[in-house]
Parts: sequence; C-alpha cells; structure tokens
Amino acid sequence: MVTLEMDQMISRLQHVPGHEDQIIEMLEGFLEMFPILDVGLFRYSPIGYLTEGVMAIVPEDAGLTELSHIRDVRDDIRTVPPVKEAVRERRAVLVKGEEFIKYNFRYRFSQNTKFLLFVPICFRNTVIGVLSSTQFSAGEKEIEALLPDITRYGVEVGRIFERPYLKSGDSELLNARELEIMYLLSLGESTKSIAEKIHLSEFTVQDYIKASLKKLGVRNRTQAVAELLRKGIL
Repeated sequence: MVTLEMDQMISRLQHVPGHEDQIIEMLEGFLEMFPILDVGLFRYSPIGYLTEGVMAIVPEDAGLTELSHIRDVRDDIRTVPPVKEAVRERRAVLVKGEEFIKYNFRYRFSQNTKFLLFVPICFRNTVIGVLSSTQFSAGEKEIEALLPDITRYGVEVGRIFERPYLKSGDSELLNARELEIMYLLSLGESTKSIAEKIHLSEFTVQDYIKASLKKLGVRNRTQAVAELLRKGIL
C-alpha cells in the first residue's frame, strides 16, 4: 500500500508548477505519507559539509499546519554524527536514547520531541538535502519499521528535483552519467578512482569529461566544476 501511495504522490509532485510550490507539496506529501507531524527541509552541500535551513511545516491548533522559514539554522554535519550518518549512508536515520539527548536541541521545532528523524534527499549518488522530523503520531518501533519507505521517499523526491538541472532551455546540458562524473571530480577524485567507482574504463571516463567540457563551453575540469557550482547543479 505504501508503494502505491508513494507512486501516486511522486506522480502528483511531477506536475506541480513552480519550484517553491513543488517544495511545499513535497513537504506536505511527506506528512501525508507517514505518521509524522512536522518536517524541516535543509539544503546540503558536500563542499564544507554544510546544511542550511530552507523551510519547515509544524502543527498548529485545530489540526492546521504552519509554514515557516528556517534559514538561520546552519550546521556542519561533521559535528552532528546522526546527520552525517544519514548523508554518508544515504538512508533515513532515527535518533534516540543518548544521541537524542545530545543532538535534539539543534533540530527540534517544539517541546514535544522524543526522538529525531533525518532523511537524505538524494540526487543520484549525491545528497542535496535533508528532511528532519521531531514530532510523530506513532511510536518509535512503528517509525523504525517505516525507515526503508521513508528512505525511498528521499530518493524519489531527489529524482524529481534532478530533472530541471539536467536541461538548459530546450537542449540537454549534461546527461546523468556526465553529471555523476562531474560531481566526483568536484570532490577531488582522479580519473582512475572515478573509473573504479562507477565501473568504467579510464578512457570512457575521459570521453565523458571531454563531452561535458564541450557542453559547458569551458576549457578544463576546474572551470567545468566552477560553472556547475555557479548554476547550482553541484
């Protein structure tokens, strides 16, 4: 049932016009899909390991919800191991016990918090954002049982937000493989290490890089990464 509901939700999201409206619909869909009462969205950059708040939906009285901006919430995930784990493993992480006591003050949106949930939003092999929830209408065990489905939601949402970045006007900017290689280059990976990671020959990786440079209209890899960062793609 969850799979069918999620497919319907993702299909609905794909047809929402406007980037901000799509983000709000994605957050509301998260609350609709799972026994969760609040959600915060953080953008994530692997350059600096930084999360930055975007917006949150929290419950109000009479069953209503309130949308608020949380741009003042920033963190280096290396100082918050549960978020680092969610990003590194690309899976939802439930924080409880001693870890909850230690880290809950950074991300909670109310006093009615007993455990925390962090969900990575994955742009292919890249994490581009994190969802954080602090209030639930179900117990710890029920939420734990839903973690695989919650993880999948982050993956499916990432695919939706991936599509616009692969296009420039009516022409293709970079295809998925080229984008993946550019991301690995941005992390300082060599051609050899990229080839090993994605199971291609070094010559094939070099061909993808050359094609990417041509599409981006730049002379070298450094300029290519800089251009993708400027466009907000990496």
